[in-house]
Amino acid sequence: MSVNTDPMQDGFTLEDILRDTLESTYIDDAYYAKLRNDMQEWEGCGTVLNNEERHAYESLILHENWLLDRRAFEKWYQLYSRECVYWVPAVGDLPDAERADPQRQVTIAFDDRRRLGDRIVWLRTGVAYSQLPPSYTSHVSTAFVRLPSENAGEVKIRSQFLIQEMRAGHEIQTFSGWMGHVFIKEDGVTKIARKVVCLLDAPRNHHNLTFLL
Repeated sequence: MSVNTDPMQDGFTLEDILRDTLESTYIDDAYYAKLRNDMQEWEGCGTVLNNEERHAYESLILHENWLLDRRAFEKWYQLYSRECVYWVPAVGDLPDAERADPQRQVTIAFDDRRRLGDRIVWLRTGVAYSQLPPSYTSHVSTAFVRLPSENAGEVKIRSQFLIQEMRAGHEIQTFSGWMGHVFIKEDGVTKIARKVVCLLDAPRNHHNLTFLL
C-alpha cells in the first residue's frame, strides 16, 4: 500500500489559498446524507491497523497533528481534498446521526474547503481577534482503528485524542474525545475528505474554540 503525500510544497501562500477557494458548492442534501451515514458507520467495531495501514493512515494523522502544533496552516490545508469538511459537532462522545446532523443541528464548527481557507486567512492576518494572542497546541492521538465503510474508495480511521491549548495570559485548556478521518485518493494522492472531531464535553461551555482542533 503506497501513499503519496507530496503536495505540501514550500511556498504555498495565503494568496494560493484564496485563489483555491473562490467556489465551494458541493455541500448539498446528498453530502449531508453522506455525513449522517458516516455517524452510523463510526459506531461500528473497528479493527486494529496492520503495518501497511499504519504507514498509510496513522502516519498521516500524526503528521497532521505535527503541522497544527507548529501552526503550519498552509501545509495543513493541503492535506485535504478539494471537496472536504472539517466538522466539530456540538454533542459529545459518539453522537447518533440525528443528534449530530449538521444540516439540522447547531455545530461548534462546520467548514467546507472555502471556509477552511477563510479560517486560515483570519488566523494569519489577525482578523480573528479571539486568536490575539494566538493559541499553541499539543496533539496526542492513539487507539487507531479502521472502520468498515460502504463507500467504495474511502477509508475510515477512528482514533482517540488529547489536545492541550495555551494562549499567553490564559489558563491551559485540555480537550479529549475521538476523531474520525475519511481518506480518499485524489490525483493519486491520499487526502482527508472528511474529519469529524467529537469532544467528550462538547455540550459544555468552552472558553475559546477558535483554533484548529
